[in-house]
Amino acid sequence: MKWYKQPDVDNSVIISSRVRLARNLASYPFPSKLPAYDAAAALEDMKAAALKIPEFTFADLSHVPTSQLNQLAECHVISPAMANKSTAKGLIYNEDENISIMLNEEDHLRIQAIFPQQNLDAAYEAVGRLDDALSESLEYAFDTEFGFLTSCPTNTGTGMRASYMLHVPLLESTGNLKIYADLITKAGFAIRGTHGEGSESMGGIYQISNQMTLGKGEEETISSLKHLANQLVEKELSVQQHVLKEFLHETEDAIFRAYGALTHCRKISITEAMKHLSDIRLGRILGLIKCEIKGGSVYNLMTNILPNNLQRIMGLAQDLRHLEVLRADYLRDAIT
Repeated sequence: MKWYKQPDVDNSVIISSRVRLARNLASYPFPSKLPAYDAAAALEDMKAAALKIPEFTFADLSHVPTSQLNQLAECHVISPAMANKSTAKGLIYNEDENISIMLNEEDHLRIQAIFPQQNLDAAYEAVGRLDDALSESLEYAFDTEFGFLTSCPTNTGTGMRASYMLHVPLLESTGNLKIYADLITKAGFAIRGTHGEGSESMGGIYQISNQMTLGKGEEETISSLKHLANQLVEKELSVQQHVLKEFLHETEDAIFRAYGALTHCRKISITEAMKHLSDIRLGRILGLIKCEIKGGSVYNLMTNILPNNLQRIMGLAQDLRHLEVLRADYLRDAIT
């Protein structure tokens, strides 16, 4: 089962833990300077190395329709940047799609693992094993002074980006998140929207990740990220207890209004739907509402109502208004 479909994804402020490694081949230019014939050759070299590892599958993404690539991006399997690339590119992935390798993205290899809830150590261990296995067949671009060489200088060093995805709707609504965001930035980390750099937050979901990969070890980065995330979790839980004590009726009203809207709407925008789903998820965490969710988790619904995934599930929409109708149809059926 894919990680975001598991029911227990909704039982924690932390939705997921991810670790990603950027690696490049020593024998080819970086992807931004890679001619088409070299991109295809590099893809074959990386594919051959990756398929030596059991339980992984290769998908050639070079000629896959954009809508399907965007579906993968909406599920965090590939990046939006990779979905938009036109050169030879591929994906190595396991059955659950929680461990994958993007081939010929910004770097030759982007090795990533995503686990539900607070499982950063498991994600770190998974990418480490995969990195070690690949390095037996591939020679990485590496400098003894600077570490792993990458297309973007901010990834040079360990090449590691570790991140949590958190649902912090109360910190957002009270304005406290802005205060903590400044502290997070000063600590060398970044807090971003739902789909990472350059994206907006929807439904109170944010990503927090390290910005430094040079001069700081992997274990130190993991430890610091855990500490910062735990602080945010504690603050969100504290506000949760406060609203239960001081604003119970107002909170219940917002949650059940969201439930009513999602179970009776006939047309709904993605922004409104995400806000209501956020309220439902909060209500389930607080124990204020019990409702059945087809697909396992509210977060899975949040993923499925994104435009490309929704069209995969419900059929092609001719225009935005029809997409909003399909979204309403989907949500009425998914929540009972």
